[in-house]
Amino acid sequence: MHQNGLSDLAYCQIKTMILHNQLKPGQLVRESELQEMVGIGRTPVREALLRLADNELVSIHPRKGIEIAKISPKSIHDIFSARVLIEPSILKDYHQNIPQSDLIHLRDRFAKLNALDALSHESALALAELDDQFHLMIVSAMHNQYATRMMNLFVDKLTIIRAAVSVYDKCRWVASNQEHLQIIDAILQQDIPAACRHLRQHLDTSYNEAVKTLMLME
Repeated sequence: MHQNGLSDLAYCQIKTMILHNQLKPGQLVRESELQEMVGIGRTPVREALLRLADNELVSIHPRKGIEIAKISPKSIHDIFSARVLIEPSILKDYHQNIPQSDLIHLRDRFAKLNALDALSHESALALAELDDQFHLMIVSAMHNQYATRMMNLFVDKLTIIRAAVSVYDKCRWVASNQEHLQIIDAILQQDIPAACRHLRQHLDTSYNEAVKTLMLME
């Protein structure tokens, strides 16, 4: 495989281990250990780590090791402060760029997961991924690579919190899904002011829940 291909592979594998909590927030790991974990050589792993550091998923400490990113209350506050400014504005101005068929498909998936009798670790992660897809769909409607890149960074950081907690609140996930359905239904009905209002309320609630989840990790 080409060197760039190996670097991309190492990046994806290490990132997946971080997001799935196989590498835990605050953990220190040596570069040589990561090479063994992914089965890829020194140069591609080093290039991958530089990219992960740029995306704030790791910190590189010379002669000490690689520190897996930790999430602070301030970072949660900053993420949601930015989201509540950006997402409703994008939805208001660019909602026409969101394919209706994609919205209907997401709505069906939210409804099916919402009907689960039990919430396993796997189904909780599936719900989280669906949540991310919906919000990325909104931001991507702007067709702005920098806004999309920023949203992807937010998603990765929030995924670290979700993955680190083994107990999921069924009631919150049901409520969150209902909030998503409410937003989607308003968009499909072309009631964009209501959709933006529901989106802001959803983000405010999600911020409070993220802070509570972070407290469980401490």
